[in-house]
Amino acid sequence: MPIEPIPPTTRVFLCHTDARTSLPNDSASRHLLGASEHERLNRYQGKRYHEFLQTRLLLRHALSSTLPGTVPPTRWQITERSEQAPLVHQAVEAGWHYSVAHSRGMIAIVISNYGPCGIDLEYQRQRVNIAELAGEWFHPSETELLATMADHERTVAFYRLWTMKEALIKAKGSSIFSGILARAHFVPCNPTDEREDLYAFSLELPKAPFSLSIVCRYPPAYVTQGYPLTTAEKIIPAVTRYIIHQS
Repeated sequence: MPIEPIPPTTRVFLCHTDARTSLPNDSASRHLLGASEHERLNRYQGKRYHEFLQTRLLLRHALSSTLPGTVPPTRWQITERSEQAPLVHQAVEAGWHYSVAHSRGMIAIVISNYGPCGIDLEYQRQRVNIAELAGEWFHPSETELLATMADHERTVAFYRLWTMKEALIKAKGSSIFSGILARAHFVPCNPTDEREDLYAFSLELPKAPFSLSIVCRYPPAYVTQGYPLTTAEKIIPAVTRYIIHQS
């Protein structure tokens, strides 16, 4: 019997580190992790400890719920890497891509089987130096646009642009010092536009003080929010698609 091809899939998962309080206990949570994760976890304390633990738990369960087959959360072979997302051996070998982000206790993960992907999440705190940051890191056209906006509108737009740029860096496997931030600029496009290329997607969640963006080929149909995944909500975000220009 021929094997049915797997359709293009993009899934996004969100949860807060407070969600770990629903877990039985710290020991029961830690047993899901592998040796490399344990080694890194033991370097942390307090909030950073809980954030790292919850991130790896969410990643393992997200992979098990997304990838075809019956790999349980405990069986993923994960190797930690400095300044990079962890290497999930079976996922990479099967042609799947993933990216991880966190901000103010919120964790975000994207998983895709259609080329590289990146995700970024930022809490929308008020800043007095938006113009300075934009002048240093953004494309001139974006800096000019931000200068025309009122304060709240400027803050939201700044974080939308910043998260799309960070997600692009992750999808490209690059760094903030590569020049991508200033070269890349984003143009909204028709949701039905089809190009064999990466897009940036801004995902607006109801009443959430966060900017969430992904860079990938296809947007998710919904966002899974909460942990454990058996009780998580499926949220339909407002999605804006952007063509990525790099000059």
